[in-house]
Amino acid sequence: MQILGLDIGGANIKAATFDGVSECIPFAFWKNPDGLVEALQGLTVLNGQRPALVGLTMTAELADCFETRAQGVEFVIRKVVEVFPECPVRVWMTSGEFAEPDDAIELWTLTAAANWHALATWAGRAVPQGPALLVDIGSTTTDVIPLADGLPLPDGLNDLQRLANNELVYSGVRRTPVCAIVPCVPLEDTTIGIKEVHVPLAAELFATAADVHVVNGDLAENSEDCDTADNRPLTRHYSLNRLAHQLCCDSTDLSETQLVSIAAYIGEQQLQQIQTAIENRLMAVRKKSEVPKNEPVRILISGSGSWLAERAFSQMDSGGIHSVSDLSAMFVRNVSTCAAAFAVARLVSERCSDDLLPWSQL
Repeated sequence: MQILGLDIGGANIKAATFDGVSECIPFAFWKNPDGLVEALQGLTVLNGQRPALVGLTMTAELADCFETRAQGVEFVIRKVVEVFPECPVRVWMTSGEFAEPDDAIELWTLTAAANWHALATWAGRAVPQGPALLVDIGSTTTDVIPLADGLPLPDGLNDLQRLANNELVYSGVRRTPVCAIVPCVPLEDTTIGIKEVHVPLAAELFATAADVHVVNGDLAENSEDCDTADNRPLTRHYSLNRLAHQLCCDSTDLSETQLVSIAAYIGEQQLQQIQTAIENRLMAVRKKSEVPKNEPVRILISGSGSWLAERAFSQMDSGGIHSVSDLSAMFVRNVSTCAAAFAVARLVSERCSDDLLPWSQL
């Protein structure tokens, strides 16, 4: 029987087995929290089998359908237990251990938004000695996690602390609103006699990072993906129009050349924001590890936006970087997009299976 890892977020459900079969299901938690049960029942990674053990981590407790994060933590845990009533469920905490469901609910401050910690704990074994940095870029956020001798060594354990310490950057390659990346964009407009002017963007969800990266050629078009600001397909044609809307225009008001230039600018600004956080944490990890300032740091990257992390490091001074390794290239299966789910599946199989399962079940 199979061991299942779940990383339940506010916009996506990520699932993985401990041998690396994974899937990511778009799920707008705030719209339909009760739909979680049906979504979990429809997982294909188990191939119709009942899991023998479930490892759980989450970020969905922050969804605005919940008044408090404690309420959200309890809701998610109760629903997972409801879906898998006959198998043990264990929940990862930022204390670096698993808890039974009732204990995880009581200790909700350690349970909330703990997926990054599970990922760092598991990935850290790839760099068992010396300073390292894990950079995970997803659809919504970027995690920049210091590691020392294979263990996570962050300055923050909750999201507020991590935001304050550049360990959580609320910027990802798909869902981030364009107006949250930049307040204004340069625009050339010879029709009004101005060579270049910086135009403020509308503070409205007209376009997202996905539109930027599709126009820039970094994300593939997908005519079946309508999880966009206007619910139209994620194609270059519609992405250009959505970007124009950020300037209170449409694609008949601005030329394709202008819009392409705007997309390039926004993409570069997002890259620089992530680089700033990385540089900050590179200094921190050397200090935490008590190594010389010029000690090379090993880099691990993962997530659906790992290509952006790779680009960020390719443009930075490589003098203080030992190597950059993509988690997706370190295993037989590509686990990068669902890395936290895979991490929690691995961790729960290592730490809990001896006590809960006969080996004949694995």
